[in-house]
Amino acid sequence: MDSTLFNSIAYDLPVLTDSWRLWFIDGYTIALASCVVLGSRLGARMGPGVTLAIGLFVFAVAGAAPALLDSPTSWTATRFVQGFGYALIVSSVASVIGGLPNTAERTLGYSLWITTYSIGAGAGPLLGRAIVDIGAYNLLFWLPAAIALFCGWLAALLLRDIDLGQAASTKIDVASSLLAFLGFGLFVAGLQSHGEALGRVLATLAGCGILAVFCLRQLRSRDPLIDVRMLPFSRLGACSLALVSGSACYTGSVFLFSSEADSLLSILPVSVLALWVSLGGFAFHKLQARFSPVHMLQVSLATCALGLVVAAFVGLWPASFLIGLGVGVSMASGDAYLLGSVPSRDVARAAALQETSLAVGAALGVAGFGGTFAATGSVGVTSVMTALLVAVVVWTLRYNRGVLTA
Repeated sequence: MDSTLFNSIAYDLPVLTDSWRLWFIDGYTIALASCVVLGSRLGARMGPGVTLAIGLFVFAVAGAAPALLDSPTSWTATRFVQGFGYALIVSSVASVIGGLPNTAERTLGYSLWITTYSIGAGAGPLLGRAIVDIGAYNLLFWLPAAIALFCGWLAALLLRDIDLGQAASTKIDVASSLLAFLGFGLFVAGLQSHGEALGRVLATLAGCGILAVFCLRQLRSRDPLIDVRMLPFSRLGACSLALVSGSACYTGSVFLFSSEADSLLSILPVSVLALWVSLGGFAFHKLQARFSPVHMLQVSLATCALGLVVAAFVGLWPASFLIGLGVGVSMASGDAYLLGSVPSRDVARAAALQETSLAVGAALGVAGFGGTFAATGSVGVTSVMTALLVAVVVWTLRYNRGVLTA
């Protein structure tokens, strides 16, 4: 709810101007992308219940801070901290559900997680627009913080004794996390269409260089944060690419379609898009027997691209259904094939790759869509340009030669 809420009303927040809108949203997802695996390591040390409670309290304090501050710099800084809190939340919830002993319980846990996530994501734009319309901007920060505090109290009360039997000696590689944070942040900065072109190019090159150092460090590590050896395109690279693309289409579309919304009625397609994603898992399980894994990934992303074209030339209502369904199926199939195509001993590392891919896509979507929209000033042009990029991804997936199973 918090993510889509601010994603959909960034243009209505008076303190944020120009590139600060993108940084306010992207700071959250950059911190999530670079810290979600670190959060799982902290969970192995302290236990998922304690980590979840700490994550919720960090999320609450950082989320409420902008109500007491009045500069875009301080707002964005708190958003980075809030993203770290959310990384602890995501990794802890995944650990708790994954640690359930019974397969039926794990399936129910993941289904409840996806359902509640989709309900919150769909409610976010409506809640944000309603609060903006009555001019109660501070409520945007106090309400999610209050909910997080209440959930943090429940987590501390009910989950503190959970022990999943994970190794307390699991290495916490802070240096790699800092490299990922800095490299990815600079790379995203280069995508945003603000500032001098030379500065953006230098930021992108610096980000790529730092990420290359991060990858080399992971290759040499016996216990890497992200096992980049899993990424050859013949193995799990196709799944990761599909997850990044689908997640980028989702967050980018929410941001783009909200840029011109000025009422509850005009924001409804954004909520429909978010809710429709939840049907992707159901549709995937109905369709996977009829399509090969690579064709499933291609068709789902092609549906996203078609939805973006429809948004440019037809309207947001039909586009929201197409993009939501395409994103939902691509993310469900990417998750299933990525986790199902590795032996049981590698599932934990595959899950780390999965969570990071989704978070990376979330940040790239806002930066890419937002930067293109800032440069062109047109929802239609931005949609068509992004659809072409997704089409390139669809074409690239045909060269995958790996054996993927759900």
